[in-house]
Amino acid sequence: MARPRKWRCVHGPARPRMFKPAGVPARELEVVVLTLDGLEALRLLDLEGLRQEEAATKLGVSRSTVSRLAAEARRSVAEALVGGKALVIEGGPAAVARRASLEVSTTTGGESMIIAVPYDEGQVNGHFGRTEAFLIARAEGSELKESTVYDVVGLQHNHSGLAGFLASRGVEVILAGGMGPPMQQALRQAGFSLYTGVSGSAAGALETFLSGTLEQSDAACSHHGEAHGHDHQGGGQCGDEHQHDGGCAH
Repeated sequence: MARPRKWRCVHGPARPRMFKPAGVPARELEVVVLTLDGLEALRLLDLEGLRQEEAATKLGVSRSTVSRLAAEARRSVAEALVGGKALVIEGGPAAVARRASLEVSTTTGGESMIIAVPYDEGQVNGHFGRTEAFLIARAEGSELKESTVYDVVGLQHNHSGLAGFLASRGVEVILAGGMGPPMQQALRQAGFSLYTGVSGSAAGALETFLSGTLEQSDAACSHHGEAHGHDHQGGGQCGDEHQHDGGCAH
């Protein structure tokens, strides 16, 4: 079995972008793909002027991986420019970091902890499997120290991918809306401390948790509407097709 690829933290837009020769419709052009992690390698090495060791630390990969990513990215850019092709930036096991608009405490002291909240425009996303972003915060004791919103790329309904990303960020606690019992079981078996049935403001959920007044719940998603299969951490595919309407029973 192939070893899973490590998630890389990058900076920049999460949505696909295209650069193409002027005056030629995109439908008439051959496409070259530049992955998000490849673009980040170029940004760190060629634009920021970092050494490979520094770029590797920021991406969370080895020096050899940075070198490979940069070589592949430069080849893609050259192929698009020389061949007059469209360059599409998308894909790759990348999570795009952006700032969260949360106040951060300046006091210190207490045990450090990393907390994740599925995030949707400042609110707790009620459907864990459909979230397109996570608010990930570091707290010391009952004080919030720093927080970042990560846009996750191509992981909707990929439960093992979501769990792997959160583990790569050092997350210990997940504050979620609703999710199916198999996902709850898989996350707990993977070592996460899980709180479900959480709703409202993501910042408020963090404050409630840190104050010690957030209670455990077994809230599960209601299954209606759109059919899809789930990829579960440690469990492969579900035995049947689940139906989701995006709402969760709390």
